[in-house]
Amino acid sequence: MAKLGTKKRPVRFRVQTEERLQEIALLCDKNGWIFVGEFEPDEPEDLCEVEYLLNPQAFTSQPRMGNADNMTVVYKKHKVGRNAPCPCGSGKKYKKCCLGKSDAPVMRKRDELDLLMQEGYSLLHKNKTAKACNLWLELWSKLKIRFKPEFKNVKEAETIFSGEELVYNWCQDLEAELGNAAIDDPSYYQIRIEYCNDFCSIFSESDSLLIHNMKRAIAESHFALGDISKGDECFTALIEEYPKNIWGYIGWGDMYLWPMKKDTKPDYEKAENIYKMAMGMELGDESDLIDRLEELKIKRVKTI
Repeated sequence: MAKLGTKKRPVRFRVQTEERLQEIALLCDKNGWIFVGEFEPDEPEDLCEVEYLLNPQAFTSQPRMGNADNMTVVYKKHKVGRNAPCPCGSGKKYKKCCLGKSDAPVMRKRDELDLLMQEGYSLLHKNKTAKACNLWLELWSKLKIRFKPEFKNVKEAETIFSGEELVYNWCQDLEAELGNAAIDDPSYYQIRIEYCNDFCSIFSESDSLLIHNMKRAIAESHFALGDISKGDECFTALIEEYPKNIWGYIGWGDMYLWPMKKDTKPDYEKAENIYKMAMGMELGDESDLIDRLEELKIKRVKTI
């Protein structure tokens, strides 16, 4: 068994106030112990592992604290730039918050929403896509409560969430996994539409590629649900808003070359006309467009 107070086996403790947490954290830091701690006002203080390290002769065996899944992780302070976000989690710049204060360890309570996020990723690893999406939709609802009215770019959401994954990345993962869940359960296409519309409404000033992908997902989902006219309408609006993004044209043409809704026949002429809208516009990624046209030609020959 690893030695208590080391990286492989940090000493753990629970206290009822932040002040007490800071006090015990300083004690552990002074003794060079790696540790994690939490403060829970409604739970009894538990310092058994700390007390063992301070006086092991008083114990007949090494005590162990209970479950620590949601504990406050305590880090030794590292060098922080003056204009960087303060590591205390206040959202202020370091120079306007904790610069010049005590060199005590920095503490942050593990965000309860991060537990939901990581549980979702765990479910995905077990191929439980629908369950992961349901959990993440619950997380999305809880995150929206934290979003401030002035937030227009999803990157601003990083100031109200502290977790292993960036909100910026996770939001895109949710969109993608809703699409995957819909393969087995088409009702998730409608949920995907609602989520992406919600995202674009809240974070309308996020980077153009991200917004483009969200709006493209909306258009594709309408096609998958069999609402071709609404899908055409969404793709038309998409290429009008982003005429220089070739993937709007490719995505639209794909809906006719490889229909998403079962029992829908390809419309090669429609697909070709859409693809050719982007030809010669020097939009980049034109090789992907050429590949589509070649694939279309092959499929046409096979149907003759």
